[in-house]
Amino acid sequence: MYFRTLKKDLKRQKTMNIILLLFTVIASMFVSSGMSNVVSVMNGTEYFMSKAGVGDHMIFTQKGDGGVEEILKKSPNVTGYRVEHCYWVDREAVMVDDRIVDSVNNILIVQSIQDSGISLFDRYNKKLEKVNKGEVFVTTGFLKRNNVNIGDVLTIHLGGTERAFKITGEFKDSLFGSDMMGNTRLVINEEEFAEYENNEKLDEFSGRMFNIETDDLNKLGREVSSAKNVLFSAGKDTFKLCYIMEMISAFVVFVLSVCLVVVSFVLLKFVISFSITEEYREIGVMKAIGIRNSRIRNIYIIKYFVIALIGGIIGFVLGIPLGNVLIASVSEKMVLGNDSGIAINMTGSTIVVLVMIGFVYMCTGKIKKVTPVDAIRNGQTGERYKKKRRHSIQKSHFGNAFYMAINDVLSSPKRYVTIILAFFICSIFVFGLVETTDTMKSDRLIRTFCKKSDVYINDTKLVKWTDISKEGNKNIENTVKNLEDDLVEMGMPGKVAIEVWYNYPISFEGDTLSFTFQQNKKAKASDYDYTEGIAPQNADEIAITSAIAKKLDAHIGDKVIIDFGSEKRECIITAYFQTMNQLGEVIRLHEDAPTDMESASGIMAYQIDFNDKIDSDELARRIEKIKEHYDIESVFDSAGYCNDCMRVADSMDAISKMLLLITCIVVVLTTVLMERSFIKDEENQIALLKALGFSDGFVIRWHCERFMIVALISELMAVVLTYPVTKLWCDPIWKMMGAQNVDYYFKPISLIVIYPGIILFITLVTAWLTSMHTRSVKSRDITNIE
Repeated sequence: MYFRTLKKDLKRQKTMNIILLLFTVIASMFVSSGMSNVVSVMNGTEYFMSKAGVGDHMIFTQKGDGGVEEILKKSPNVTGYRVEHCYWVDREAVMVDDRIVDSVNNILIVQSIQDSGISLFDRYNKKLEKVNKGEVFVTTGFLKRNNVNIGDVLTIHLGGTERAFKITGEFKDSLFGSDMMGNTRLVINEEEFAEYENNEKLDEFSGRMFNIETDDLNKLGREVSSAKNVLFSAGKDTFKLCYIMEMISAFVVFVLSVCLVVVSFVLLKFVISFSITEEYREIGVMKAIGIRNSRIRNIYIIKYFVIALIGGIIGFVLGIPLGNVLIASVSEKMVLGNDSGIAINMTGSTIVVLVMIGFVYMCTGKIKKVTPVDAIRNGQTGERYKKKRRHSIQKSHFGNAFYMAINDVLSSPKRYVTIILAFFICSIFVFGLVETTDTMKSDRLIRTFCKKSDVYINDTKLVKWTDISKEGNKNIENTVKNLEDDLVEMGMPGKVAIEVWYNYPISFEGDTLSFTFQQNKKAKASDYDYTEGIAPQNADEIAITSAIAKKLDAHIGDKVIIDFGSEKRECIITAYFQTMNQLGEVIRLHEDAPTDMESASGIMAYQIDFNDKIDSDELARRIEKIKEHYDIESVFDSAGYCNDCMRVADSMDAISKMLLLITCIVVVLTTVLMERSFIKDEENQIALLKALGFSDGFVIRWHCERFMIVALISELMAVVLTYPVTKLWCDPIWKMMGAQNVDYYFKPISLIVIYPGIILFITLVTAWLTSMHTRSVKSRDITNIE
């Protein structure tokens, strides 16, 4: 009996059962692939670092080892270390087809494959062990970013020499491969690299990368704080955190999976309730002939178990390639793996099936309330005395179809809340990503990198790596003066400034650690934003971030000692500020602090503040004029410079569009499922309308306008709640990157017009096409009107 009843029911409700099966497949696909990807990525950073042989702490130096190796040899806290020899070169020193290469950062690393202290992996996750003479391997992403191919020629200009190399392939780099780190490593043959090492002219470009194993990171940090020429010093956890954007991609897929499961269960509840209501007669008859509630209930449970099982299996199979596609951008840069294999995928699909069956069991509880008498009344329990009209026809000014549509929604809100929830859940997630992406593309984050200016010049023709030297102060002064003179000649005078990073030891309550200090000698410390306290007013005052405060256990009002090399100064902490530079581990100095370019570790863009106030069109014209005058490309406004610093907005934009596509699929399936259900349930009403002379077009308008009303409600809810919901899930991510308070950018054209408009348009088209089925209902189909 079960099999016969199941077969009959599946055929009779073919459309709804197919759509419900599709939802189950989608939920299973995304949960299984999402769980697998999250596990792979979350564990993947540690897996990748371990497989590559990254130690507990990394130190990068310039112009030799800065005394680091001597410290490591004597340290009781070091259990082992490896040294990599390399050359740090400006971006303009590396060319492909007479074009300066594009790199996330302006500095590239030239290194021998033999000197590589960590393992590098090719696209097949095999260790890169050999590079032939005349060949070069590059960090993953280099080819796409520069629009070049395998076999193209790359030329390195270094120390008066010029060498051409054939690009042979890309490799996965655990240290520099992330979007946030973004340095390009060029790996060449060891014999050709040895020729560079024999050239004394290259000593100023020479550097070391120390890969250190230690039992105590804190004690090691104190010991190496006295080292010189340190460009970067951080633990393995910092490099893992640099893959945060890759982790976000996987997390987004997982959260989307959960949303799809919720939507599937919301629709499942409606379908089950509708099916039971529609089959009151059959249920009443079965009870009348003595079939128990539990047996009747089992019929429905078995039906949906079959759908859940088939959907779960199909979703599991399709989830494996889907997971590979979704994680492709991450696996291009990382060696990912987990010890569970497809067991995680299977677990995800099993969870979907079990939860769906449990949900069915709860929803079928209402079968107990059906009596044999209901069979006589075709499922009705008597006359309806409840007033249905909620909206007076006298108050309707949009025609009878709209009156009926809005009256239906107001009279039976529980019936339409299913659609509202389904649209809302998917939409608010998409809108949150859009708002985050728009924020990244705007200038709202500029003050987490530097002060806000009109124009930023970040091209290596002007921002030179060689300025980090004894003559650096003089070189920068000359560049600033030349820029200001050129601006006057071009008829757009302005002031020029530049941020410089320095590394100095800082002592507090007996502890000494080395940190990155940021200073702009051409701007006042008061030009920057602070979250608490007062901006530094003199050379003996500093501002720190929350990350520095936590490491030093220091607060506003505390005094610290900074070793500037030429002198030690006692400085007082006057303020807290936020920055995403160095993942928040930066200290801001007053403009008069006694810094020296010999201790510099990095240079940011030259910043131009024009003397006059201009609009966006004039600013764009001046940017183009600067580009043309200096024959450079890396000239930005504040929004463009933010995007250039982060380099992740494009990836987030792609994810947003992918989620929009999935949301549109959910909207189509939901609309088709619900509309077909409504047509089936309202067949008598439709027949009566046609018997009274209403046209097919009227009925179609009535059905379409109902969907547009509920879709509009859900989109309005999503737009209104986008900001608080986005802050809830995105603020913790910003804090990990160093930004404590982010002012999100609400772009009306995106969040009010484009994205909601697409969803509303898809809803309208789907509802219109599906409602065409009402044409098959004839006036003679009136069977029962109560």
